[in-house]
Order: sequence, then C-alpha cells, then structure tokens
Amino acid sequence: MSSLIGTAFALFMGLMATRLFKLLKFNFPDVTAFLLAGLMVGPYFLGRFNVPWLGFSEFGQIDALSPVTSVALGFIAFSIGAEFRLSEIKEIGRTAVVIGIFQAVTATVLVDAALIALSSILGSDRLPLQACITLGAIASATAPAATLMVVRQYKAKGPVTSLLLPIVALDDA
Repeated sequence: MSSLIGTAFALFMGLMATRLFKLLKFNFPDVTAFLLAGLMVGPYFLGRFNVPWLGFSEFGQIDALSPVTSVALGFIAFSIGAEFRLSEIKEIGRTAVVIGIFQAVTATVLVDAALIALSSILGSDRLPLQACITLGAIASATAPAATLMVVRQYKAKGPVTSLLLPIVALDDA
C-alpha cells in the first residue's frame, strides 16, 4: 500500500512541478518538471526522511514498480508506432536508419574516448577500462518517453519531427 501512495505522491509532485514551471514562466518542457519531481521523491531527497507517503525511501520500493514501468514503456512504444505511416517510412526509412546508427556510434565513441582519457588521468584503479566501455555503450541509448512528451506538448509537426520519431523508435528497438 505504501508504494501505491508513494506513486500517487510522485505523480502529484510531477503535476505540481509542471504547474510551478508555468507559473514561474520557465520555458522548459513538462518532462523536465517530472524528472525533477522524480529526483525529489527518490531515496536521495525526500525518501531519506522515511515517511511512507513522502516518497520512496528504498530502491526496493522503486524496483517493485517495474511492472508499471514496463506497461508504461509499452504504451509509449505503441504511441510511437501508431504515428507511423507506411508511406512515410518508405520515404524516410533509409535516412532514419543512417542517422540512428550514426548517432549511436558517435555517442559511444565520444563517451568512450572521454572516459578513457579520464581513466588515464585518474588511473585505471579509480576508473577501470571496463567501466569506460560500458558507460560508452549506455550513452548511445535515448529516452523515447521524453522525446514523445516534448513532441506532443509542443504539437510539433514537420520534417524534423517526421524523421525524429523513427530514429527514436529504431534506437529504442
């Protein structure tokens, strides 16, 4: 029951953060407010107070919500897929694949190079080569939820958006 109340509180905090951003005339997407609210209710901020309804005090409580996360990601993938038209995919498919592969490889190479350079400065005992390569591989991942939220919030339409969604879907796949 406490994880359900914690989830409700997290959603409430996210909604209030979006309203506060609008009130203060911050020109940020709503997803930014939700991310900040998630940080606030997590184990490193409000969760430290160990109040059952005031966030998540343990990572186990967050892990218990993984089925909800999986369902939400399924809805996001379905939403992205529902916006595709076969004619658009035929038209921009090759471009999306090339850009998707290029951005993933470029992100991996740049992060690997930066971390390996940092590892040589700090010493491999503080930042091992295996950790550098793993973090480089993780760097190529994008968040389809955040991208889709921003596109929907601003009702973006056009050639860049038409190209962006297949790239995000390809990267997520």
